Amino acid sequence: MSSCDSYEDLWNPFFQCVDIYWPDCPYPICLNTEHKIFTPEQPLHFNVTTINQCANDNLTWSRRFIDALNQVDTEYVFLVLDDYFVCDKVESSYFEEIMDLMDKDQTIASFQFYGTRMRNVGGMDIYGRTLDYIPLWPKGWKTHFVPTIWRKTVLLKWLRPWESIWGFEGYGSARARRWPKRYSEKVFVVRQPAIYDYLWIKDCSAVINSCWLDEPDLYDFFKNNHINVDYSKRGKMTKQQYADKTMSDVVKRYSWREIVVKSFNYVRSYF
Repeated sequence: MSSCDSYEDLWNPFFQCVDIYWPDCPYPICLNTEHKIFTPEQPLHFNVTTINQCANDNLTWSRRFIDALNQVDTEYVFLVLDDYFVCDKVESSYFEEIMDLMDKDQTIASFQFYGTRMRNVGGMDIYGRTLDYIPLWPKGWKTHFVPTIWRKTVLLKWLRPWESIWGFEGYGSARARRWPKRYSEKVFVVRQPAIYDYLWIKDCSAVINSCWLDEPDLYDFFKNNHINVDYSKRGKMTKQQYADKTMSDVVKRYSWREIVVKSFNYVRSYF
């Protein structure tokens, strides 16, 4: 799970959800952050290893993430962000099936899991037993940050150390579309079943613009699962407030120097 110290209040809810819906997870679980160590508030069925203790506070997300990946001794990684709270039972057999497919075809880069997001849009049957997947090419987001099983060598190849997490998502996909021979590895989207079903309420993630989504469905989910969440630490925001944010609001967060650096990095990210 990829996160940062400022999102520490999400860690216990996140891993408690995993404990409820994937208690028999057979894989090592790691948390990528800067300095802090995860300490569970209650016993879990698994251990969480905190990696990538950051010596330099100015490191980008991509630089930290590259360092973290180099500490993970596996061929594949299942990448999840800290606000993708799993909300339905996870069956490990599907992960094994996907990794078998990737073993047989070394040109496959990843399998993306859209979970609730796709089900809400397309009405798919999450109870189907057949693994239904489609190729993502040529227009799709090959570096989308939905929960994804990655071939680690390809992920490292596509990452750029100067990019933010959202920079990699946007620019990485643009690079893959612009230079198909250089980024020739195949990406698939699993349409059904919802292998890792996560909170996706009214076309929004559980956390928007660093605030909790102000929706009763979100509060009911944590309450019904007996998960304690302190909403005061980051506040709440409605979907409408989020939609009303403008580009000028975003730009105001940055100094002129930061804007110049981001512009330079945008050019570097072209390739």
